[in-house]
Amino acid sequence: MEIDDLRKAMGTNPKTGVELKTVFFDGVEGISVKMIDYPHNPYKGIFTIATSTWGDSIDKWRSVSSQNRFLVVDAVLSGQALPTAMESPNFTFAVEGCSRSAFDQIARSRVGMGFGSMGWRDNDHSDIGFRIPHSIYQNTSKFQKITEVCLAAKKVYHELVTEGNENWQDARSVLPISAIHRFSMVTNYLALKGFCGNRLKFCEQADTVATAWLMREELEKRFPLLALYLRPSCDWGHVCQYHKAYSLSEAFGCLFKSCGRNPDKSGRDYSTFNYSCSDESLISAQLQIKIPSAVEKLPEHIWEGLSIIDKRLFLED
Repeated sequence: MEIDDLRKAMGTNPKTGVELKTVFFDGVEGISVKMIDYPHNPYKGIFTIATSTWGDSIDKWRSVSSQNRFLVVDAVLSGQALPTAMESPNFTFAVEGCSRSAFDQIARSRVGMGFGSMGWRDNDHSDIGFRIPHSIYQNTSKFQKITEVCLAAKKVYHELVTEGNENWQDARSVLPISAIHRFSMVTNYLALKGFCGNRLKFCEQADTVATAWLMREELEKRFPLLALYLRPSCDWGHVCQYHKAYSLSEAFGCLFKSCGRNPDKSGRDYSTFNYSCSDESLISAQLQIKIPSAVEKLPEHIWEGLSIIDKRLFLED
């Protein structure tokens, strides 16, 4: 009993005795991302690492004007200096509501990142919901069929865990990968920049893309300059990267058509399905966020273009 009380106090006790209920989510609706830990001033760390090679001291922040501090940081962010300095700031996100399959895609990022995941064998998930792709959700016949499958799986799962003959680890084998998941993620800025370069593109699963855009939204609230550099990698060259001319990219993917955000100059038109993987306007509407276009809100590289939020940090001693 003492151990159970301790686990309850520490937040490590499992979820047990859960009532059977199921909620279905349309597309990317209901996903939430919160940045729960971050540096007070990430620009100090970036500046310090970037300028350590020169001069007679390492800590030069106070001896440089605020505008010149910005010039150093901007050079790092725009790739004109060694990228190591971008490993200085670390951020922790809490993600709730994406599908298990989206988490599987996101957690493939390993270098510079760490994950804490909801346990599928450590809790009773009799109340777990499912995320249904919008194309199925809006089709009455298809929606009915997929919900019947999910509800049948939940019924079997609930029977297994309540009978007590099977454990949560065995029972989880019947749950579909569309089941709702939650996780935490810690990442340095360089890793986050690379992650977003890939996962903000609309050639990924919708709730994977949505989660990445929500991370960017969270970063923008506190550090707009850092958020400006979180873009789909295709935006920088204004050319679609989904199909690549003179390559075997089609042999390893290209399941869908390119999304059209940037022009496809590959001269190839191969796809298994004649539509894009995810819909930018739909994701924007369901998340209730404004997704910048391919040419909108790109870094200006000038002090006058900084938000007041960032300026205060560069002015700080």
